[in-house]
Amino acid sequence: MKNSFSGITFHEKDVLQAGKFIAGITLLFFAFNFLLSLVPLEFFEFFYAFFTLEFLKLIGFEGVLEFQEPILVHLSGIALPLGFSYLCTGLLEMSLVWSAVLSSFGIDLRKRLVGLGIGTLVLVGFNLVRIIVSVLIIAWFGLNAGNFSHDLLFRVFLFVTIAGFYYYWFKWATKK
Repeated sequence: MKNSFSGITFHEKDVLQAGKFIAGITLLFFAFNFLLSLVPLEFFEFFYAFFTLEFLKLIGFEGVLEFQEPILVHLSGIALPLGFSYLCTGLLEMSLVWSAVLSSFGIDLRKRLVGLGIGTLVLVGFNLVRIIVSVLIIAWFGLNAGNFSHDLLFRVFLFVTIAGFYYYWFKWATKK
C-alpha cells in the first residue's frame, strides 16, 4: 500500500524497514553501552591520555600522567592538569556508529563487520586528533580559547564522525 506525506510517497515496507532500523539502533546502543560499562572507564581514558601525551612529547612538550578518575595529564607550560573523562573517550560515538552499522539489515553481514572495524579505527583516529588539537589550542592561545574550541570541536566531532562515517560507509556498502 502506498501512502503520501507532504508529497513524498512511501510503501508500508519502507516504514517497516525504517522502524526495524531505529529499533535495532536503540537496542544495540543500549547493549553496547552496557558491555562497554563492564570495562573500567579508566582504561579508555588512559588510552587517549597516554597516546595524546606521547604525541605531544614528540613535538616538544613535557608532561606526566596521573592515574585517577578522570585521568590527568600535567603538561609543562599549562598551569592546570588536563582531565580525560568519559566524553573524551568517544565511547558514545562508537556505540552509536556500531549500532547504526549493525542495524543496516539490508546490507551483507560481511560489509557490516568491515564497517565496524573501519568505523572503530576512524573514530579513534579522529578522536585523538580532536584531543590533540584542543590541547595545542590551550597551550598556544590559553584556557578560554581552549574551552571554546574544545566544546566546538566536540560537537563537530559528534556530527562529522557519526553522520560522515555512516554516510560514506553506507555509500560504499550499497554500491553495486
